[in-house]
Amino acid sequence: MAHPLLGKIAVALSLSLFAMTQTFAAKPSETLLPNTTKVYISVPDVDKLREHFDETQIGLLLNDPVMQPFVEDVQNQIRNRLSEASVRLGLSWDDLEGVYGGEVAMALLQPWDHEAAATTLEAAAVEATAQAKAAGKNAEDAEAAVDAAVKKVQKSLDAERQKQRAVAMLVDVTDHLAQANELLAKVAANHLDKGAEQSSIELAGVSIAVFTQPKREEDVDARVSFYCIHEDQLVAADREDVIASILAKFTESSGDELKDFEPYAKSMAYAQTAMDGTDPHLRFFLEPFGYTEVKRAYSGGRKKRGTDMLRVLQSQGFTSIKGLGGQISFKTDEHDIRHHTLIYAPAIKRGPGDLAVTKYDRAARMLEFPNKADIAPRAWVPRGLATHLTFNWKMKDAFWYAESLVNEIAGDEVFKDVIENIQFDPHGPQIDIKKEFTAHLGESATLLSDYRLPISPKSERLMLAIEVIDPATVMKTVNKAMENDPAAKKREHNGHVIWELLNEEAEVAEVQIDFDGGFGFDDPVEPQAEEDKPFIPNSAVTVANGHLLISTHVDYIVDIIEPQPPADSLITAADFKAVTEALVSLGSNKDSFRLFTRTDEAYRVTYELLRQGKMPESESLLGKVLNAMFTSEDAEEDELREQQLDGSKLPEFQVVRRYLGPAGFFIQTVDDGWTVSGCLLTKDLK
Repeated sequence: MAHPLLGKIAVALSLSLFAMTQTFAAKPSETLLPNTTKVYISVPDVDKLREHFDETQIGLLLNDPVMQPFVEDVQNQIRNRLSEASVRLGLSWDDLEGVYGGEVAMALLQPWDHEAAATTLEAAAVEATAQAKAAGKNAEDAEAAVDAAVKKVQKSLDAERQKQRAVAMLVDVTDHLAQANELLAKVAANHLDKGAEQSSIELAGVSIAVFTQPKREEDVDARVSFYCIHEDQLVAADREDVIASILAKFTESSGDELKDFEPYAKSMAYAQTAMDGTDPHLRFFLEPFGYTEVKRAYSGGRKKRGTDMLRVLQSQGFTSIKGLGGQISFKTDEHDIRHHTLIYAPAIKRGPGDLAVTKYDRAARMLEFPNKADIAPRAWVPRGLATHLTFNWKMKDAFWYAESLVNEIAGDEVFKDVIENIQFDPHGPQIDIKKEFTAHLGESATLLSDYRLPISPKSERLMLAIEVIDPATVMKTVNKAMENDPAAKKREHNGHVIWELLNEEAEVAEVQIDFDGGFGFDDPVEPQAEEDKPFIPNSAVTVANGHLLISTHVDYIVDIIEPQPPADSLITAADFKAVTEALVSLGSNKDSFRLFTRTDEAYRVTYELLRQGKMPESESLLGKVLNAMFTSEDAEEDELREQQLDGSKLPEFQVVRRYLGPAGFFIQTVDDGWTVSGCLLTKDLK
């Protein structure tokens, strides 16, 4: 038995060592960055992240020799996309190799003094009040004058805030000071080679290296970079006030740290609890509206013409979404990838006299997604698909809550006029939308996707299935809407009327549908020999299986309404069961959304289009997302960009698909917004 005194000494030594460790460890980036941070990515341990990521199926795929030519091309493209940040800071992730001793963090910020702005508004109100009084205005006119003056100043302040942008990087260089100093020497040489002017300033007793690049014609202002190493932390930023703010936080808290910013703090607290002891390899936070403004500011402001959807969403109450943040782990005992996120959107605090009972205001009232236990796939959902998303939504209410959103997008009060024209125009369908349509909507919907061979930009098939309470009445409404529409073509199959809306701008060939064929990716639908013409993706609609079915392809509806044995339903598939079990273990129970996806099938269309060099033409969901990422904001609308990745370097898809396993996530509505949890499993489901 150990001597009690020795035990006490051991405990004392342990506590002393722990205290020393805490004393000399670099400060966490969340304590140094301000609450004006709009995007935040933190890697607590880069080596551990790499080790675990390389063990995932995605990591194994990227390290497969057959993928190396393409991976190198992607890496070059990413470097090009990040060139602006690299130019501004003169630092890239590759440069940090051997420099970091702990956390590495990157942030986009929108520096702004909220207190000063509030003071300016208050002063404007006081001045306007005095002017109204001096002019002898009555109370009502005075109030209107003050309100107008405050709005004018607020507009000016908003415009100024939207111009603010900054980028910062923090690297824990504990035990790597020599390497960090070598890196800064390299950064200095690179800046000087590009013609930068070097100088230095002192902030909070710390010497700061400053590099000012020659201003280019396309630059909004001169590009300036600031660097220093302080208390085992390498700090880089492109604004003096930002690096000054960070350095000030080394000595004392100013109360405006990122760690105390409510959306960030709430999301990190949720994710940490949901991880339940699993170490995160990456933490992230995003304030969506601020990020969009910062992104625009770096590109010189908004360039596209037409409706500014950012402003529309802001004015329609969607700023109730304050931010979203979470944590990701790679290669855990049970999952290839595991993630937990909180979308922080607390209910509006109603003041005296505000009698509204909705959680949010204006069009944001649409964001009502009730949790329900019954969120499993319907029996008619086929086994062979790429993606299945089911969700609960108060669609009756959402339809009418959209009025203010539609009006603002249109720039006029058009919503009621359209609804009335649909009902009373003698040349129209004469449908009472409320009585004949929205009154019969349920609160459940499903989104399905698969694809048809051969792969083309229009191969992906999508279907939205909306639960209806009275299918017969809704079908009558659909018939009334379509019968007099010259673009609608009536089809019948197994007693169901299907309406196909034809693409007026294309010559449409007759589509021969083989009703005897199977369904699923094990035996994809091959086109008939005579169908050499490109398939035109018209839309189609019908009511079947208790749902309003709206699809991009008429043959998808035909496949769905074909009778199928229970064994061919998605709910019986082994991979679906495995993902469902994994989600339940993460807390799935009563959910508002639940997704199941076979990543190999979900990515196939995009992958094949990359190989064909047709990625910019893609009409798949993933393709549209990737195209948006690689298209500049000042590109002309409908302009087809050039494919930037050389897909000819990719191997056959059959080589790749063995690395791509099933995945899923679930969303639950909570008082403060929505929680999102999910995972990716290995292909062998072990």
